[in-house]
Amino acid sequence: MLKKLAAISLAAGALVLVAPTVATAAPTAPAASSDSYPTPPGAKVGDPIIDICEVSTIVFGPGYFLASENVNVSVSGYNAGKAAVSGNIAGADGSLTLTFRPPSDGEGSYAVAFNGSRSYTATITVSHGHDAATSCDHDPGVATAGSELPLTGGGIELALTGGSVSPWVLGGGAAALVAGGALVAVGASRRKRA
Repeated sequence: MLKKLAAISLAAGALVLVAPTVATAAPTAPAASSDSYPTPPGAKVGDPIIDICEVSTIVFGPGYFLASENVNVSVSGYNAGKAAVSGNIAGADGSLTLTFRPPSDGEGSYAVAFNGSRSYTATITVSHGHDAATSCDHDPGVATAGSELPLTGGGIELALTGGSVSPWVLGGGAAALVAGGALVAVGASRRKRA
């Protein structure tokens, strides 16, 4: 019984102390040469849910459109005629980054449709998180219509889950490790006496 309790305590203590290190380890990216098939170019909506006067960015990877293609972009939704878009010309590598700003009195879902050598429709939802304004010029932190925002990141990033390791959990793991070690030592000393 003492051996089982010691083994369980040692294992539990080691797992508690090692778990935060394992959880924060960055994944390794596979080598580009390991995949013999090219990945199809993709599209990504930077912020699918935004507030009034905020900007959402839609990014297409290299090769999605033709080089330097002028892509037809249309927006549908409440007061869609007052929405602003910019960046509808593909780059030399066929990539495209478009910014979308809803009208200052916008609300609900907006469909941003791309019609070029390929078609794609992005859905962006506008909520009333900020006070309604007749003009979006009142907030200096908001990009002006027609300006493009830089993307963050670029490599493989871990998701921010908002969690952290409690000192009580770490202390409990350390205590379990010490208790398991003590039980092993007591068991060894009993064997020597017997």
